[in-house]
Amino acid sequence: MHTSGLFKLAVAIAATAIATGCDDGKIYPSDADLSGDNGISVVMTGTITGAGNSYESGYTLALAAFNEGNEFAVASKTVGDGSETIELTNVSPTVNSIELCVINSLRKRILTLAYVAVDGSAGDRVVFDIGDVDASPFSVINREIFSTTCVQCHGATGHAAAGLDLQPDKAYEMLVNVPSTVVDGMRRVAAGDASASTLWQAVATDVSSTWNFHHNNLLTPDQSAFIENWINNSQND
Repeated sequence: MHTSGLFKLAVAIAATAIATGCDDGKIYPSDADLSGDNGISVVMTGTITGAGNSYESGYTLALAAFNEGNEFAVASKTVGDGSETIELTNVSPTVNSIELCVINSLRKRILTLAYVAVDGSAGDRVVFDIGDVDASPFSVINREIFSTTCVQCHGATGHAAAGLDLQPDKAYEMLVNVPSTVVDGMRRVAAGDASASTLWQAVATDVSSTWNFHHNNLLTPDQSAFIENWINNSQND
């Protein structure tokens, strides 16, 4: 066979090998996304108040996307005060929730204020309205912690343990700079000093181990830290 014939044969063999490799799916990871830019757009509408400059020490109010079972956002966008339309673009269609939430500097979810589920039928655009949201740190704590975790023992049934009523319209006045009824010489919330506040001690330390109810397993460490941050950045009234 002439040299030119050998060269053509080698090229043909190489082309066949490449084609076979592509057919077998061996030349790229099996989970690779080869579809190009196929992300979805998320549009959130509504009015937010209270955020301002109050998210300090690494916390952010954000529109964020999460995969199922993962508390770290795969995409996020900072949200501020005002009547806004916030758009988060090119979000992976595999996410299962879009949330208005508080995240930390690692984009870890701390507390969720509004939520919409996402599935394969969502299409390429998700729109949800959050209405009017007071996103100030205390309002978030009041709504997402006190009203969901604490109020059952502190006011909702007509009984307020330790004389502390944490119903939404009473929580602030019952906490901030009010003398503690369980630890002499302390305040329930000593504005500007979490370590001197029985609220923070109750959820973050073992101080309540001798009380009628042990409180330190009620919240996640991240939620307790958010309460600590709110107290430390509160002003004396």
